Amino acid sequence: MRTKNELYQQALRTVAMRRQTARALAQDAQAEAEAAIPGLRHAEEEVRVRGIRCAIAGASGKDRTETAAALAAAKQKLTALLAGSGRPADALEPKFTCKRCEDTGAVNGRTCDCVRRVMQQLRRKEIEELSSLSVSSFDTMQLDYYPNTVDKALGESVRSYMAEVLADLRDYAADFSPATRESLLLVGNAGLGKTHAALAIAGEVLRQNYDVIYVSCPDFFGKLEALHFGTDPSGEEETLFQTACNADLLILDDLGTEFSSSFFLTNLYSLLNNRLGAKLPTIVTTNITDGTLLEKLYTEKISSRLAAFVQIQFLGSDIRVQKAAE
Repeated sequence: MRTKNELYQQALRTVAMRRQTARALAQDAQAEAEAAIPGLRHAEEEVRVRGIRCAIAGASGKDRTETAAALAAAKQKLTALLAGSGRPADALEPKFTCKRCEDTGAVNGRTCDCVRRVMQQLRRKEIEELSSLSVSSFDTMQLDYYPNTVDKALGESVRSYMAEVLADLRDYAADFSPATRESLLLVGNAGLGKTHAALAIAGEVLRQNYDVIYVSCPDFFGKLEALHFGTDPSGEEETLFQTACNADLLILDDLGTEFSSSFFLTNLYSLLNNRLGAKLPTIVTTNITDGTLLEKLYTEKISSRLAAFVQIQFLGSDIRVQKAAE
C-alpha cells in the first residue's frame, strides 16, 4: 500500500518515461527518414535556422513578415519531402501520450490531469492485487443471483431489496465527497457481494480523482503487528497506519477474519476513531451479522464507533457457490 505522495511520484516517473520513449522513437524515425530521403537533413536544418531567425526578429521588435515567410516556405519544403516518401507532416515529431502537457506532467505550473489518471490506474492495480478482485462497476453485479422469492421479514423479494441496496450504493459513489459522505457497514453472510460492491464504489470514487485505500483486515493489521514487534527502521508501521487514516475513502474488508489481539483492538479503535474524528468516510465489510457478537468480539468502544456507521444488510444465497455450480 503506497502513500498518496508515493503514488504521485510513481505517476510522475511513468509520465516521464512516456516522454523519454516518445522522443527516442522520434529520433529513430528521424534517422530512418534521413537515410531514405535525400535532402531531408538539409531541409530540417533550414527549418531550424529559419525558426531561430524568426524568433530573434520577434524578440527584437522587428517586422517578422520576411522571416515568417521564409520559415513557412522551409516548412512547406520539408512537408513535401516527407509526403513524397509516404510520410505524414508530423512523422518526425514525438508522439506524446498526453498532447496537453507533452508528457511533462505539468501545464502552466500545475499538475496535468494525465498524472492524476496514472495515479488512478496505479491505485486501481494496487487494490486489485490486494483484494484479488477487479475494481469493477455496479453493472457487473447480476441481480439474477439473488432469490426472487418474497422474504416475510422484508415484505418483498430479496432480489428487489438488493436492487434497492445496490442502487443506493451506486448513488453513494456517484456523488461522493469525503466531507459529506457517511461511513458504511456492509453486513451479510459470505458470498453475497459485499466486497464486490465496495470495490465498485472504489472504482467510481477513483474516477472522481479521490484517493481510495483498500485493506484486508487480517493482512493489514497482521502486517502492522509484525512491524511493531519486529524491526522497522524506516517507520513503515506509522506510514501505513497514517495512510489508512488519511485516505479520502478507506475500505476495511473482512472484519472478523483477523487474528484478534490487544494490539489489533487498540489499532482498530484508533483507526476508526481517527477517521470519524476527521469526518472521513470508511466502508467496513463483515460476515458478522449478530450485533451482540460484534460488541463481544470488538469491545464496547469499537462497537460504538461502528454504530455510527450506516448499516446495510446484504441478503441472499452464496453467489460464489451458485457460480461454481453453473
